[in-house]
Amino acid sequence: MTAGALRGLFCILGLALSGAADAADRLPNAMFGKWTTDLAACSEQSSEIVVTVEARSVLFYEHGYEIRQVTRLKDGTLKASGFSVDLDGRTRGSIQLKLLPDDRLRIGSEIYQRCKRKDGQAQ
Repeated sequence: MTAGALRGLFCILGLALSGAADAADRLPNAMFGKWTTDLAACSEQSSEIVVTVEARSVLFYEHGYEIRQVTRLKDGTLKASGFSVDLDGRTRGSIQLKLLPDDRLRIGSEIYQRCKRKDGQAQ
């Protein structure tokens, strides 16, 4: 499932859920964008090593997380809890993210670099 298809699935799921997440329960703007473990993958339409971070979702190649609550841990890591979504459906889950210096983001134990457009701006 592509990132676009996952976004569509999240929209459908969002309509089906009663109530919305509190505005404070979202990922910070500084984390938004497209991230990868290999900058060469940034130019690919869909790649298994690219992740897209939005206010209430973290989207990987064939799965993602729908964020309902964000908790800051003592070391500054954010624990984003909600639902893990993939082709098999939706289950409760969480993911940990931490913004690092030099436009890097740790998700779980993996380090990602921010993708940039040709003009140098973040994607």
